[in-house]
Amino acid sequence: MSNRVLDLCRLLPGPLAGRMLADLGFDVLRLLPPAGDMTQALSPQLYDWLSSGKQTETLDLKTPDGVAYLKSLVSDAAVLLETNRPGVMERLGVGPDALRTINPKLTYVRIASYRDEVFHDAPGHDLTYLAAGGFLPRFGDGWKHLQIADGAGAYWAVIAALDGLRKGGGFYEVYLSEAAGGLGYPTPVKLDGSIVCYGIYPTLDGQLALGLLEPHLWQRFCTAVGREDWRASAFSPAIESNPVYVEIKKLLSERTAAEWEQTALTHGFPARKVQPYTAPASTVPWRETR
Repeated sequence: MSNRVLDLCRLLPGPLAGRMLADLGFDVLRLLPPAGDMTQALSPQLYDWLSSGKQTETLDLKTPDGVAYLKSLVSDAAVLLETNRPGVMERLGVGPDALRTINPKLTYVRIASYRDEVFHDAPGHDLTYLAAGGFLPRFGDGWKHLQIADGAGAYWAVIAALDGLRKGGGFYEVYLSEAAGGLGYPTPVKLDGSIVCYGIYPTLDGQLALGLLEPHLWQRFCTAVGREDWRASAFSPAIESNPVYVEIKKLLSERTAAEWEQTALTHGFPARKVQPYTAPASTVPWRETR
């Protein structure tokens, strides 16, 4: 079975899906228009990261030769990813019906904006997708730091591709205005740093994340630091007027984050040093054992 993926995408969600498929071992060929991808100019580091593991070629679908070349590639492809507005590929003669006539086993994945008829053909970006889906009130200012709809859409595009392969081909339209739905669950209470057992604290050399929600984990921490008198204070507020919060801050600031990590390992409670950000070498979070 072919493992060739044709990635005709620009910007973030489609290329991210292609990068994830490449990390999964698919042979990904990125096909960019003559004008390229504006991400290369705006965020060259991101562009390079998204292109890692892929071959890249130029493809001009506004020419007969370009259309013919894509059709020749499709004959032996497993998956095609594209992010054009609905109708664009059809007008060029390379929509899902035309290409799946050439290769019925092709899984054609279109990453689109909106499901509803009024906006189905409208352009959009991460912020407008979150707005239309009702996710901005849920995620607050998160959109300023992470492209939530785009990222979730990439994951759903990969799932669609794998589902199509499982079923022997198909056409999927992934709607970015709905993609974050899996992350839009009702907000859990107390997971915002407002209680002493769950938050980020300064250490001697950096920061430490504490995640001591369950009573037995909080009790292990209290025992480890010799403060049995804190046992009933796990869910007390992380505010300066709370003496337990002030005392925990002072205690944790007296040792390095690595020392606290070792203490946590010894006593069996979750605490990890806040590491600096680096772009991940792979998007695959598992280890496979046969």
